[in-house]
Amino acid sequence: MALRETIERLKDPRGYREEPADIVAKWKAAVSKLYDDIATWLKPYLDDGSLVLKRVPKPVHEEATGPYEIDVLDIEIGAETVRLDPKGTVVIGALGRIDMSHLGSGDPLFLVLTGPPDQPIWNLVKPSERRRATVLTKETFEATLDDLLAAYSLQSGPGI
Repeated sequence: MALRETIERLKDPRGYREEPADIVAKWKAAVSKLYDDIATWLKPYLDDGSLVLKRVPKPVHEEATGPYEIDVLDIEIGAETVRLDPKGTVVIGALGRIDMSHLGSGDPLFLVLTGPPDQPIWNLVKPSERRRATVLTKETFEATLDDLLAAYSLQSGPGI
C-alpha cells in the first residue's frame, strides 16, 4: 500500500512538499531551540562569567526556500570563539546542518538535524567520520566544545 500512496502523491504536481516559508519557520525554530538548550547546558559558565553567548543574524539563500535570516551562535571564552553557523535546511540525508568550529582552526564539526520531522534530533558528525553520528546531549556538547578548545590551544601554544 505504501507504494500506491507514494505514486498518488507524486502524480500531484505539488506532491507532498511543504511550503518554503513553513520549511524555514521549522528550521529557524529548531535552531533557536538548540541555542536555548546550549544556553541551559552552559548556564553555570554563563553565570560565573567564564563565557558569553552571542546570537548574530546572518542572511542565507537556499534555492528551495529563497532568502531568509537566521542566527549564528558565538560562544566566546576569553579571546577564543567557537561558532555554530547554520548552513541550511535543504541538506541531503538530514533536515538541516550547522557547522561548529573554533574560529581560526580547521575543519568544522557538523550538527545535523535528523529523524522524523515531528520529532527531529540533533547529532554530532565529524567530517572524517560522516557515517558515524553521536546524539547531541549536554555531555556530548560539552565534550565537543572542550575538544575544539583544547585542540586549538595545543596548536597555538607557546613557541620554542
